[in-house]
Amino acid sequence: MLFQANRFVLWLMPAMQCLLLVFFSLDAVTHLWYGWSLLLLCLLAGLLGGAVYVNSFTLLSKEVEPALKEFSLSAACVADSLGIACADAAAILIQGCLFRWQELPGAAFACGPLS
Repeated sequence: MLFQANRFVLWLMPAMQCLLLVFFSLDAVTHLWYGWSLLLLCLLAGLLGGAVYVNSFTLLSKEVEPALKEFSLSAACVADSLGIACADAAAILIQGCLFRWQELPGAAFACGPLS
């Protein structure tokens, strides 16, 4: 195996993704950084997400006792799907607020009026 994250690193990677979310949201509002180089941070966010996915299931399969392994992996799979659904709902809200802030039409949801 090339890399196996411990629990600390496993918690650190989603925290880094949240920091990238804050950065991308602020960048969408302030237009600080434009250009193709911004895609490198998008790649980093995707790699972090994939690493968390793989390493969490690997860690679960190693640490859980054999009698509970199948149940634990199934529960983690359901939790992963629910987390993705919640992230999609939050993304619709964030997109609507950013569209409203930039006065762009076409969002599925719109925040309240700007002050």
